[in-house]
Amino acid sequence: MGPSRRSWARWTTVALILVAVAGAPAPAIAGPEDDLEAAQERADRAAEELAGAEEEIARAGDAVAHLQTRVAGIDARVGAAREQVRVLAIRLYVGGTAPVVRILRMGDANEVIRAQQYSHVIAGGSTDTLQQYRADREDLEREQAALDEERASQAASAEALRERRAEAVEEIDRLSEVVARVNAARVNAAREAQRLAEAQAASSADSAAAGSSSSERPAPGSSSPGGPAAAPEPSPAAGPAASEPSEEPGATADWICPVQGPLAFSNDYGASRGGGYSHQGNDILAPRGTPVVASVDGEVRHRSGAVSGLAYYLDGDDGTEYFGAHLDSYGASGRVTAGTVVGTVGNTGDAASTAPHLHFEMHPGGNGNINPYSMLTRYC
Repeated sequence: MGPSRRSWARWTTVALILVAVAGAPAPAIAGPEDDLEAAQERADRAAEELAGAEEEIARAGDAVAHLQTRVAGIDARVGAAREQVRVLAIRLYVGGTAPVVRILRMGDANEVIRAQQYSHVIAGGSTDTLQQYRADREDLEREQAALDEERASQAASAEALRERRAEAVEEIDRLSEVVARVNAARVNAAREAQRLAEAQAASSADSAAAGSSSSERPAPGSSSPGGPAAAPEPSPAAGPAASEPSEEPGATADWICPVQGPLAFSNDYGASRGGGYSHQGNDILAPRGTPVVASVDGEVRHRSGAVSGLAYYLDGDDGTEYFGAHLDSYGASGRVTAGTVVGTVGNTGDAASTAPHLHFEMHPGGNGNINPYSMLTRYC
């Protein structure tokens, strides 16, 4: 099981202190522009920006869908009004223009009055219908313009999302490289500290042997009945080796970070995911294939779906149900102990176009979920 992101720096510091105590110069781990802390900050910032881009594209999608519904409704009204205008045009032609011609031929005043009244009624009805038609057309043009603008915004959001995804993958890769260098330096520092400690122990043993021999040396011409004193065995190096810490980095007796390796995440719980849905967990970005482990003892069930992809449920002995999605592959199932590998990080399901990550949820008592961010911040 690999160390957590905080533990890498801690155990590296321990190793370097041991080297310094032993009298050796501390090795250079990384330049200021590429040290572990800076790489982790960049990766976390990239994860946060990616989460923001995901929320923005969801908002844009909702706005486009809303405007599309409005445009469709107005377009239907315009179509109905257009049909009414067509019918009125026919009525005006048949019932409006013809009476005017007949009026010119009418001699009876009463007949003329009736024809004029009929034309006014038809003309009045057409005016109302035409006004409504024009109003609906103006609404349609206005809403269509808003839809076109929102679609352009959605396209810009989609482009920004692609850029944020690429940046997140790049920063996670850079973090992995820095971690590899730091770990290599930590191992080398620990080995050097052990070598120097052993050398110092051997030197102390030689000095002690020399002093003992001098104090017990017989006078000239005489010999010790027991022969020369034997040198004592070298004492073991004091203190534990930094390469073998007594506590597993990133682990406690109670809880273990679900992703064991270089990672980054943000507080994206509750963020919009479109269609009235919100994000029900935290996305933990990590290189594809990074081990995913059981955070506590419990029972693991593997599941798969179009949205979740390869996923697992962990019914924890602590009373909480844990859910992880978008795995690249499965690990152990059934009864497991904390730290058992249950899968690897991937982007299966509806995350196929996203950066590899573990979607992680917590359901206390197996019921509604809670924001896992505080636990991840504490243990990852």
